[in-house]
Amino acid sequence: MVFYFSLVTVVATWILLIIGGLVNPMGASMACPDWYFFPTCNGELLPPMVGGVLYEHGHRLVASLVGFCTLILTGLCWRSKLVDRTTKRLSLCALLLVVTQGTLGGITVLLNLSALVSTMHLLCAMVFFALLVCISFRLSPNYKPMPIFEKSQWGMLIAIMLTLTQLVYGGVVRHMGAGMACGEDLVGCGPSFWPTWFYGQLHMGHRILGYGIFFVVLYATAKSRKYAMDQQDNLVARLALLPVFITFCQIGLGLLTIYTVRSASVVALHTGFGALLLASLLSVYLLQLQRPISAQLGFSSKA
Repeated sequence: MVFYFSLVTVVATWILLIIGGLVNPMGASMACPDWYFFPTCNGELLPPMVGGVLYEHGHRLVASLVGFCTLILTGLCWRSKLVDRTTKRLSLCALLLVVTQGTLGGITVLLNLSALVSTMHLLCAMVFFALLVCISFRLSPNYKPMPIFEKSQWGMLIAIMLTLTQLVYGGVVRHMGAGMACGEDLVGCGPSFWPTWFYGQLHMGHRILGYGIFFVVLYATAKSRKYAMDQQDNLVARLALLPVFITFCQIGLGLLTIYTVRSASVVALHTGFGALLLASLLSVYLLQLQRPISAQLGFSSKA
């Protein structure tokens, strides 16, 4: 039961990230300028859900739901005798993160959309999402104790760290207003590939890092597939292809964001696929750490 509830919390958090990705491009960030540690909007718990209020207050309500789910998940983890102590502590960390996340969201509004606080808000959200994925993995019925790091998996670990960096970088580009700094040019930035102005450089840096991450993911996937096939693990070998597909889609959504002049739906999908990429890389990494130990304990590593 705890495992399935953790999956529900992961999915709810992913949906929240997509909804959060709609708020800024819809110009709804200040639709609810009040914040009192409680999901109200203009002094009302349920104001008319029209215009920007629909996106901003809707975001707050779903965030409150995710916070409530995290509280329940933490309680279920600590009540269960089958959950190990490390996982219980991780659930407490998740609860602390979701409270911090909500606080940062409120501070963002009170500081009139501070770019620094908004970016910290995004970073906290992605770390929280990744932590929930880890918790769900540890709560799975077939989980066995595993090392935190395995030398053979360093490529996938680098891909995870670069993806998290890129997600935060994307938040900086968005909140600094550099999303369309290079106009509708899908290749370079104006008359030259590398611009001379700061916002153009900020924008192009995000693009170039995205292309670089694609090749890092490609390399990490190739290594993971080889490792999985050596272990005769067909499940991981197939799953390792998923991050490559998501990265390809993510680059396409980034270019489509420019082509559509920051369409709100495309921007939201871009955020959602970024989170999916992080989750897929993390899943492959954790699963590959798990599988060799399962084999050593006498469990079959074949799918």
